Amino acid sequence: MPPRRRREDKLLPRRLMRFWWRFLAIALVLYVGYTIWLGGAYRDTEAFTAGQCQAIAAPPGPEDMALLPDGPDLQPGAIISSQDRRNREAPGGLYFYDMSSRPGSFTKLELPSSLVLHPHGLSLFVAQDGQMFLHVINHRSRERHTVEIFSVQRSAGTAAPSLRHRGSVSSDLFVHPNGIAAAGPESFYLTNDRGPGPRWMHMVENLAQLSRSTVVYHDGRGARVVAEDIAFANGIEISADGGTVLVGSTQWRMLLAFTREVQSGMLLRSGSLALPGGADNIRRDSDGNLWVAAHPNAFAFIGHAMDAEKESPSMILRLARDNRGVVHTEEAFGDPGTLISGASVGVHRQGRLLIGSVFQPTMLDCLIDQTKLRATN
Repeated sequence: MPPRRRREDKLLPRRLMRFWWRFLAIALVLYVGYTIWLGGAYRDTEAFTAGQCQAIAAPPGPEDMALLPDGPDLQPGAIISSQDRRNREAPGGLYFYDMSSRPGSFTKLELPSSLVLHPHGLSLFVAQDGQMFLHVINHRSRERHTVEIFSVQRSAGTAAPSLRHRGSVSSDLFVHPNGIAAAGPESFYLTNDRGPGPRWMHMVENLAQLSRSTVVYHDGRGARVVAEDIAFANGIEISADGGTVLVGSTQWRMLLAFTREVQSGMLLRSGSLALPGGADNIRRDSDGNLWVAAHPNAFAFIGHAMDAEKESPSMILRLARDNRGVVHTEEAFGDPGTLISGASVGVHRQGRLLIGSVFQPTMLDCLIDQTKLRATN
């Protein structure tokens, strides 16, 4: 009898070990499957436009843009951030797209010769007296990131505005800034789409869907983190009343809402909305509606980032509240990648929708019938 007990004592740890190895293997398979599903690897995007779009040649990588307000004798248009992300050593630039005709025309905006610009997100703040201030994220190097602040002047009879560089803002909290929302002449929110660390850590962060992204608020004097634990925070926008900040999580495929304390700039998470794709830039139109660019298939976008010949599907969504306060998500544009790949922003003005992309030297100028928008599932 005693020898039998010794054999049973040896078998029990082995059985437990086999159980835990099987449990871990099953958990790993389920996690990988969930990651693939969340990334949209098996989702198809059919071509759809609530109107018609025209593809036009553009400066490389028109990743973000901001509409200028209308005014008497002022040409309607948008300021566009351009950077060739397949050749990051090449300097980028800011361009004005004149919307007085369709298609419009591009004018490169003059910058100080001493300012080397590698722009990413940008945002326009319009003060009550009509003064305009443009905030632009600048990737000066892989380790150093700043926000460039410009005043924007427009004159009647001239199409393109002029920019005056007011200064550069830096902070150790600008880890890897992506999106920006101007809150005042010198104050802004920006998203860090990744946490600190080397490039291999960023790969682990993306694959494991670690929530290391942050939102930083700079009040004109200093910066502080006001939201954290987000998976790839991307686009950011402030509501028309200034009381809410919207942040897009690309990996979670969500739009996160934060209640904003206007005086201090602090944020309190207040809600979220699932999206049919990973959110990129968020832009608000004159009616208060949000226009969100989304990547339905994260794996296709990664492939497009590595190889320009590979296509990446895109969507442009409109988020609008009805008279009961319920938010409805509708699709204005969808494309499998044949017309444009990796669309990153959509700005809307009076039935005109401009769509930019992360990598391509292409922009879409669309006429949208808002009665033809279709609800997303």
